Amino acid sequence: MKDPVCGMDVGEKGDPLEYKGKKYMFCCASCRWAFEQNPDQFIES
Repeated sequence: MKDPVCGMDVGEKGDPLEYKGKKYMFCCASCRWAFEQNPDQFIES
């Protein structure tokens, strides 16, 4: 899996978060925080 904020490949060992029924993984707390502030900015439509 790729971090939706920075694009880093994090696999299954990243920091998980579920949003709108989909699981996202993050490389670090700062990327997760950025996603939580405006998730739709990082999701492909």
